[in-house]
Amino acid sequence: MMATPIPANEATFRREDVMSVMGATSAGPSWERVCGVVTDSRAVRPGNLFIALRGERFDAREFAEQAADAGAAAVVVERGTRLPGHVSAVEVDDTLLALGDLARAHREAWNGKVIGITGSVGKTTTKDLTAAALQAAGHRVLKTTGNLNNRIGVPVTLFRLDASVDTAIIEMGTSEPGEIARLAEIAAPDVGIVTRVTLSHTEGLGTVEAVADEKVSLLQAIGRDGVAVAYGDDPALKKRSSVLGAKRTLFYGRTAGNDVRVLDWEVDADGTQARFQVRGQEVDVAMRLLGEGAVLNAAGALAITFGLESSLEDAARGIAEVAPSPGRMQLRAGSGARLVIDDSYNASPASVEVALNTAHEIARKREVPLVVVLGDMKELGAYSERAHQTVGELVSEADVFLFVGCGEAMRGAVATANARGVDTLWFEDATECGGLAGRLPLNAVVLVKGSRSMEMERAIAPLLEGEQR
Repeated sequence: MMATPIPANEATFRREDVMSVMGATSAGPSWERVCGVVTDSRAVRPGNLFIALRGERFDAREFAEQAADAGAAAVVVERGTRLPGHVSAVEVDDTLLALGDLARAHREAWNGKVIGITGSVGKTTTKDLTAAALQAAGHRVLKTTGNLNNRIGVPVTLFRLDASVDTAIIEMGTSEPGEIARLAEIAAPDVGIVTRVTLSHTEGLGTVEAVADEKVSLLQAIGRDGVAVAYGDDPALKKRSSVLGAKRTLFYGRTAGNDVRVLDWEVDADGTQARFQVRGQEVDVAMRLLGEGAVLNAAGALAITFGLESSLEDAARGIAEVAPSPGRMQLRAGSGARLVIDDSYNASPASVEVALNTAHEIARKREVPLVVVLGDMKELGAYSERAHQTVGELVSEADVFLFVGCGEAMRGAVATANARGVDTLWFEDATECGGLAGRLPLNAVVLVKGSRSMEMERAIAPLLEGEQR
């Protein structure tokens, strides 16, 4: 997956503030002020502050002198880094920690509202729906772009906060314990939402319970004047979210008792019609997005809107305008009369179930065969084998014409579905699916989904002959 380009920013800091926030010492020529914080030496502009990060595969200290020569007013490096005397250095113990601390200072100096979003599934779509809802309700919104949702992405997003924005929607991801708590510490959210918690990232976090604890740490960071929002149909998540310090806690879901409840929804190839009840008020939305997953994400967006006391009517109008993001339940015209549902961006057991239900409903209404092409679901750790078998069971219950598995882990799903009477094929990877188009009914609905590293878009390309792309 290509990294999301980091947008430029004009965050401005005085020297004494940088030194104080970072607990830094200095070396080299003095300087007074910086404008713009960068982590890529190739993006340096005169007057920037360059922060030299280190990772498993890179060490930006090697480019600190290059950044200074490109005009950086100062470079932030770890103590002990040797630099020429003409380089203005800010020396710290940990540059990643310093990046986050400086972003926190910038956020605290800004007067708007921060909304933090995390969860196992639905983060990005909930972010997009919330942004559209609040923009339609009159907010000036900045939101996370692409996959900038980690310890680097969240700070560089916060550096973009300025007077043109009054609401920031910050997506937060995690792959290890403590990451959400740190991101929440940096972003200091006024509103937080945890979408569904499912089997996802268990390789890094261990158990589903640990995933829930990690995600709920966002809500634990909400202050007394804030709003906490959580998916209310998950008993474990609801229990964890019911003992918080926030002024208001709102729940959303399908069942009675939720503050925002999904009353009804219906999907076809044109989109999804959904009806919600928000504390007794009914709200109808005609969405361009597909299926139950999108409906639940919209419910989360409405809960945030309600929590901020903004117009639900305006929010519904904004939600209705949101189009599918590439690779996220995106309808594409295939060769012949085929309809391809491109959900290739990522996969977890819960998101596969939702996608299957939606694809089944669309195929049923069109009275055509359903073909399902699934790639491995990654980062499931000890749960992987059983999770893939469960997917095979789900496929067998979805009235599937043909199930195609891609990847070693998906062998288990294929075997399970085949044992239950489903016609199946298996390929080692998505590239081997190249000849699949000639074996499928010309009028089929074809769902394609898998974890990002499986690159399932390679299985989609041969199905799209004639599409403008």
